[in-house]
Amino acid sequence: MFKKNPDWLGLVEMKVEGEALEAFINQCVKNNISLTEIRRTSSGTKLQATIRIADVKRLRNVAKMTNVSVRFGKRRGLYLLTRQGQRRFGFIIGILAFCAVLVLLSQMVWRVDIEGASPGIEHEIEAWAADIGLQPGQPQWELPPEAEIQQRVSEEVPGATWIGVERKGTTYQFHVVEQHLAEEEEEVAPRNLVATKNGVIRDIYVEHGRAEVAPNAYVEEGDVLISGLIGREESDAEDMEEIAAIGDVRAETWYRGTIELPLEISGEVFTGERTRSLDVQLFGNEWTFWGQDADRLFERHHVTTDQLRIPLYFTNIPLPVERTSYEEKAVVTRTYEEDELAEIAKQLGERQLLRNLDSEAEILSENILQEQRDSGKVKLSILYEVEEDITREAPITQGD
Repeated sequence: MFKKNPDWLGLVEMKVEGEALEAFINQCVKNNISLTEIRRTSSGTKLQATIRIADVKRLRNVAKMTNVSVRFGKRRGLYLLTRQGQRRFGFIIGILAFCAVLVLLSQMVWRVDIEGASPGIEHEIEAWAADIGLQPGQPQWELPPEAEIQQRVSEEVPGATWIGVERKGTTYQFHVVEQHLAEEEEEVAPRNLVATKNGVIRDIYVEHGRAEVAPNAYVEEGDVLISGLIGREESDAEDMEEIAAIGDVRAETWYRGTIELPLEISGEVFTGERTRSLDVQLFGNEWTFWGQDADRLFERHHVTTDQLRIPLYFTNIPLPVERTSYEEKAVVTRTYEEDELAEIAKQLGERQLLRNLDSEAEILSENILQEQRDSGKVKLSILYEVEEDITREAPITQGD
């Protein structure tokens, strides 16, 4: 009767007060009521104990028989959890429903990504995936395994050397390696390579044909650089073989440019001051509910507007709220010295020249030939030395 009861049965602490405490304990033993954690006060008229909640009803009868008063205190164990669960039944059901929905959503397909494919192959894979049900909103348990999907898409979608399929959470990823067929080389007609402009040869590379010039030689526009006639030098022209000349000839060429700049240059710069506003657009009307009047704060300003959106996992939901940023601008006037203008003019001329040359051209040097100053402006004439490829194709003629 006095052994400790497990907590999961449901226990309650009690305080007993009266003169017949021994009789109370004896009656509890006779009625098979288990008492645990018994503590008696020094006065002998009070005791504390713990009983099972299931024995409370019988304990009340024993208390009446022995004329003692009983007060119940703290409860613990499975009984308490059950009572709390009954009071919070709706909350528990909500948690369980949320977990069930979360598990269900995690087993759905929310995105299909295709990497490494050209637009045509990507469209074919998207259409094929939609045919087998692989699209957003589809349960994953209704789809074949990734290995089977990979085998089928590789067999049924032509134009790709290899297609890998990988599932990451709610996303299916297709990794595509496309087939690249070697293009047949077009048959090229016999030709020479001639100079497109005057220059001094710096480097010559001949893949097919015969070089007609050497490094450091001066050539003029139209001169043959690489000939498409090959054979022995003492042979007649009729005995020479005609081929398509292939090669590169880089030469030093010259360009002259004129740059005109003012001594004083005015422009707008950002001061770093800024403000923002939020505007609501409803029913064709617009209201500003936060922000300051930029026209009053700034004399000049730059405006940037974007619409607020709620980011979700698979899409963005636009809101009828626009955020506008205003950045203050100021007009600044700067006066340059002639030496500074000369450097600026060289850089401007170099950028303009490079836009008109091929990507492999290189500017070697810049030299100011003439400088004029008039009405607050400086006019500079600059000579640029450039290294570039000067070849162009030309058909073989009888004179060659």
